[in-house]
Amino acid sequence: MWRIDSALDEAGAPYDRKAAGYDRLVRSRTYNRLLWKTSPDDYEAFAAAAIAEDDGPLLDVGAGSAAATAHLHAASGRPTVLVDTSRAMLERAGERIGDDAPHVSLLQADALALPLEGGFTTVLCMGLLHLFDDPAALVDALCAQAAPGGTVHVSALVAETAIGRRYLRVLHRAGEVAAPRTAAELSAALGGIELDARGSMAYASIRR
Repeated sequence: MWRIDSALDEAGAPYDRKAAGYDRLVRSRTYNRLLWKTSPDDYEAFAAAAIAEDDGPLLDVGAGSAAATAHLHAASGRPTVLVDTSRAMLERAGERIGDDAPHVSLLQADALALPLEGGFTTVLCMGLLHLFDDPAALVDALCAQAAPGGTVHVSALVAETAIGRRYLRVLHRAGEVAAPRTAAELSAALGGIELDARGSMAYASIRR
């Protein structure tokens, strides 16, 4: 039976109340096509390639409910830690992954203060960078968890399309995301790393 370990004082997080709605949106082809000009298939393919690249320990930060990745993590057999600040999200992830994946652990923790010793050959962090005013701080925290020669894979929403830019501004005014950045602006904030923008979603892989 899966369980959630916690490194946080509070059991809840803002996304606890949004878990069900998030689940519906993240897998919605219509939502992703209309607002972000992208597809859940791209998101899943990026994660699948990262998970399949190695057989060593894997860390998935900001894993959420694992709506697009639960089956990938369950099937991989890699020692895996899924991290999120939201317990409700992790509960959904655990239910999706099921009870037959003892190689997967669930941890409620702050992405910038991970209570882990590192050594992960793959670090995955999808759809989280655009929430941070200082995305470089998050990438530094992720890289600190990667083993020498390991790879950090990240994705983020970027202001690359007119409708995506407008919606990111709405979300920013509502306090849901950081100030919108284009792919070029995000790349500059991260020290010039190369980003692959597909619609309003940008992807990067950083070799340690």
